[in-house]
Amino acid sequence: MAGKLKITSLLFFACIVFAKAQDVHFSQYYLSPLSMNPANTGNYKGDYRFFGNYRSQWKEISKAYNTFSAGGDFNMYPQNQQVSGGLIFINDKSGGNLQINKILPSVAAHRKVADFNLHAGIQPGIVIKSIDFYAHSFPNQLNWNKGQFDNTLPNNEVDVSQRFTYFDLNAGFAASRRFGQWEPDMGLAFFHLNKPKESFLSNNNRLNATIVLRAYSQYGYTTKVSDWVSGINAEYILSKGPFFTNSVFAGVMWRDGFNRNADAGIATVGMNYSHYTVGLSYDITFSQLKTAVESKGAFEIAFIYRAKNTRLTKKAIPCERY
Repeated sequence: MAGKLKITSLLFFACIVFAKAQDVHFSQYYLSPLSMNPANTGNYKGDYRFFGNYRSQWKEISKAYNTFSAGGDFNMYPQNQQVSGGLIFINDKSGGNLQINKILPSVAAHRKVADFNLHAGIQPGIVIKSIDFYAHSFPNQLNWNKGQFDNTLPNNEVDVSQRFTYFDLNAGFAASRRFGQWEPDMGLAFFHLNKPKESFLSNNNRLNATIVLRAYSQYGYTTKVSDWVSGINAEYILSKGPFFTNSVFAGVMWRDGFNRNADAGIATVGMNYSHYTVGLSYDITFSQLKTAVESKGAFEIAFIYRAKNTRLTKKAIPCERY
């Protein structure tokens, strides 16, 4: 029905245990489905979809953070069973020099059991990390004659690589059940299941498994740092068709941590129109860094294209009237 207002609470909870490095994250994590949970591969009504995300954070700082992702997924129905395939590419540049590229294909299976929609997915992939040591200065590169660092001098670092590649394995599960017009969705995702070695040095630094528990708000824990993002969206439904719902939405979220001060407030706005979903968000910094960045934070844009579902889901048997 046109003109209907719908309130959607974001209750996505995520736990990251004993991880040694921070994974790429978006404020609009719900518009980056394959980076959130491999079980989200094909978990929608449609034949295929494309999506993309871009995040620019703290551009007022000379070495800002920029993250880009793009991908897509599709559904197939061999022997009347829904299986899905997908691919996501992620590029992250932090500190002006450290670069991470991830190529993550995924597959998922979907079944309906006793009114529950069940989803399971797996995501093997390749991660490439690189850094240019010549763009930095080390303690041994202090030029005593000039009284300043000179990165053209030998850094005397041994057993150091400027680039390495490793295999990464993620998996996830999700389940939902409809109660009238309400369909809560829960999920559990495991990242770095193979505990890959991740280090520019010769030491044996390994990524421990990351666990993400989903129900729409996000909590993360990395070593001694926690990250909690939650909020609420209000969606105004303009019209409904047989395939798509046209609507606009806006909301606010909050990023905080149990072991640190408040980080940022997040304003979001977006729209669903036909095949497309577009979302915009802006982070307003509240941490002590706000003085350096003038309370500015991160701008983010997300995009999803979803094809119509050509699969017949309802059958009607004509009969004569007497």
